[in-house]
Amino acid sequence: MEFDQVQPRKNTYSIKWDGAAAVYHHKEVLPMWIADMDFQSPPAVVKAICEQAQRGIYGYVTEPQTTRVPQVIADWLQKQNDWQINRHFLGYSAGVVNGLSLAIRALTQEGDAIITQTPLYGHFQSAVESSKRRLVTNPLHQHNGRYEFDWQLFEQQIQTKQVKMAILCNPHNPTGRVWTIAELKQFAQICERHQVIILSDDIHSDLILPGYHYQPLAKVYPEYQDQIITFKSPSKTFNLAGLQFAYYYTTNKQYRQQMTQQAAYACDPDLPTAFALPAVIAAYEQSDEWLLDLLCYLKDNLQWMTAQIETTTAAKVTRSEATYLSWIDVSYLRVSEKALQTALADHGVGLQTNEDFGLSAKDGLFIRLNFATARKTLEEGVNRLIEALQSLEHK
Repeated sequence: MEFDQVQPRKNTYSIKWDGAAAVYHHKEVLPMWIADMDFQSPPAVVKAICEQAQRGIYGYVTEPQTTRVPQVIADWLQKQNDWQINRHFLGYSAGVVNGLSLAIRALTQEGDAIITQTPLYGHFQSAVESSKRRLVTNPLHQHNGRYEFDWQLFEQQIQTKQVKMAILCNPHNPTGRVWTIAELKQFAQICERHQVIILSDDIHSDLILPGYHYQPLAKVYPEYQDQIITFKSPSKTFNLAGLQFAYYYTTNKQYRQQMTQQAAYACDPDLPTAFALPAVIAAYEQSDEWLLDLLCYLKDNLQWMTAQIETTTAAKVTRSEATYLSWIDVSYLRVSEKALQTALADHGVGLQTNEDFGLSAKDGLFIRLNFATARKTLEEGVNRLIEALQSLEHK
């Protein structure tokens, strides 16, 4: 199986691998932190990029809307999500975070409050705070090991904090929850009651593990679709983050215009790289079977990893429904986050902990682990993690 092949990634300009030593202060650290996969992209994508490279000219790239990419995206969303969109309502950015930041700056004012759930994807916080907006954190709570919304608190915070915008992560990073249709509708209805704009980060929406089903918020609650902007990208699904391509969709013409104007004001056209457009076409048109095989491999990796960790330690691995990121509760250790980080680094495994996800000591102690790697590499990383946890158990 191609996913079982260990891919050498050191000295390849990879932030995950070549940047890990500086972050974790360990020359031989095994990086399982940043969210990209240690798998080659689909063969069709590699072929398309090679053909583009062989042309030998890497000049400025045409804007996506002038190519057939919008129709390719529309066809993909129809096929994957049974979601019929108008391709003329798409916008583009170099990445989902770029698009989110653009929407924040275009559609809110400095000092406005923006709410999102914790544990959060760290770039949500930086996107809000660097734009001089106020971040309101709405904690998810665990029920039978599954993360859920606290609806009463969510609406209360929107009212008392005068929230203008909400960022939804669907499916959720880092907990791996795939929100149900009922949950999505309730989220939208609360926002509708208080006229809160919704930014829905759906970057992991193609990485739904077997047995679960994702739905776009704007599709399941069309009554409020003019106040919803959905952000997607093939980057996580097909390991294309370095190609700098994402897109967003909203039926609100005014919002699209305001975002375009904001980008022009910032002199930030966000054009894709010379390889992005042919790669997107190859991914969405020719890589379905590869994606199905990937999801099966990820499911097997998660099951193996969960069994190993939970039979050798008291850690609890959240039952992820999507993504290739595992959320692990190690609160039983009763140690500080600093002590945990030190132990992990000493044992040569690079992982992210509480502070990267907007959590403090009162929330418990957590680790996020990227299991999108060859089983041999995963085994080594999990063994190092287990040894680090065991070294802390009696401290």
